Amino acid sequence: MLGHDAVAQALVDEGVDTVFGVLGDGNLFIGEALTRIHGVNFVAATHEANAVSMAEGWSKATGRVGVATCTHGPGLTNTTTAMVEGVKNRTPMIVLCGDTPQADRHHLQRIDQHALVVATGAGFEPVNTSETIGEDVARAFRRARAERRPIALNVPVAIKFGEGEYVPARRVEVANTAVSADPEALDAAVGIIASAARPMVLAGRGAHLAGARDALVELAGRLGAPLTTSLLGSGMFRGEAHNLGVHGTLSHSLAAETFLQADCIVSFGASLNQFTTDEGQLLSGKRIVQVDLHPDAVGVYQPADAMVLGDARLVAQTMLEMLDSIDHRPAAFAGDDLAERIRNFDRRSDVDDRSTDDTLDLRTFTLEVDAMLPDDRMVACDAGRFMLWGLNLSVPDPGSLITSHGFGAIGLGMSTAIGAAVARPDRPTVLAIGDGGFMMGGMVELSTAAHLGLDLIVLLYNDGSYGAEHVQLYAKNMDRDASLHEWPDLGEVAQSFGCAATRVHNKAELADLGDIIKNRDTGRPLVIECMVDPEVFSQIMGSR
Repeated sequence: MLGHDAVAQALVDEGVDTVFGVLGDGNLFIGEALTRIHGVNFVAATHEANAVSMAEGWSKATGRVGVATCTHGPGLTNTTTAMVEGVKNRTPMIVLCGDTPQADRHHLQRIDQHALVVATGAGFEPVNTSETIGEDVARAFRRARAERRPIALNVPVAIKFGEGEYVPARRVEVANTAVSADPEALDAAVGIIASAARPMVLAGRGAHLAGARDALVELAGRLGAPLTTSLLGSGMFRGEAHNLGVHGTLSHSLAAETFLQADCIVSFGASLNQFTTDEGQLLSGKRIVQVDLHPDAVGVYQPADAMVLGDARLVAQTMLEMLDSIDHRPAAFAGDDLAERIRNFDRRSDVDDRSTDDTLDLRTFTLEVDAMLPDDRMVACDAGRFMLWGLNLSVPDPGSLITSHGFGAIGLGMSTAIGAAVARPDRPTVLAIGDGGFMMGGMVELSTAAHLGLDLIVLLYNDGSYGAEHVQLYAKNMDRDASLHEWPDLGEVAQSFGCAATRVHNKAELADLGDIIKNRDTGRPLVIECMVDPEVFSQIMGSR
């Protein structure tokens, strides 16, 4: 069997059915074999970074290892920003890359691919010989799952055209066993939470992955504790009477008021980073219990009074048993009064609307559109100053929120959303993106979304600037012209790609969006362009 056919076979043996990529000399024949022989869904991106971001969005939406492919040299260098994003997010991915002939030291595209990959924080796994392809590919997948980061699977050109017998990898079954906690650590933790007068239960993405929702809801009820989440845990407690939503810089006023009253936070599967804790301010004066499966995630950002290593669901269940054994009575913190206040709270009360006849307050736009969008949806968000409100779009569960700002890079959101939409064609995917990110990386892949016929709803916040820079210049009363841009008509661009597009300038036009969204053609993307005044936006940011 030729090497490129063997690599394709090894990928399929790992369960690969979808690959995102840009073809070139280094991966062309592997891609051809995947589609012709195995019927793998090959999604052609226009840029290698976007292919990797698509694979990441797909991985987040499915919980499986995402796969992207690129050629050697510039194909691989183009992936670096997206590769770092995957590392920061701890997303298991394979980036299959070709490599130039080792003997040709003057090859135009020759670089040290190992050094480049390692610099991003990703792992590097070479295919060694034609005979070891099966085991080498399997090893890369095992590493991606175990290390929870992208692994570059490097395939030299000589191996792709070498002839050899394909030897499938030995299947290694890894038991999915939950980890129990140390009894002494549990004793210390339960002692703290049992003595708290105003405890809160905080859940992150790790608690969602552990399937801990029901156990945490029961634990919070036993403690008399309100429920809250990190950003990546958004939607976990949706529908619960004492759910306060996101804990941190994205909190609404009622949640923030309640957080300040708490005297103890019991955190499950959340890193307690600077965003979740508002630079530590929301933890001031509180006792902290932190539960996490990963030792490297505990105590990283904030010291904890008790640290428990273990599976979130098992730890919560054990805590319940220990509380029962001491006949613990719930605190009054999460009472009927708080439940009623949460039920009657309207986030629009937090907004001093600054819309005009020509521009919309992006906060008003986001809150109003959130109620118009289909309830069962995926939500993706690019990076930029708009994201402080774009990330407030609601999701039905944590697995439905697909982020792309772990590295703070703009322009990855569109491709990440496309990956999620390919993974979940049964649901619409909503993307929040700024005009800068749209121009940098989003616009080129919008044509891909249209070609694929994706049910993608793009909320395009257009303030005609690089907003994060505009707000800094505004704050220092400096000339903002360098941050301003004159873009083409983005709606016309979207329509030229085959998308539907509409633009809203004011609250009167906003009223029509409900029908536009409801009656959209689900076989092509819909772009909704919200016109924002950059000066007003910077005023809003300055008043935070």
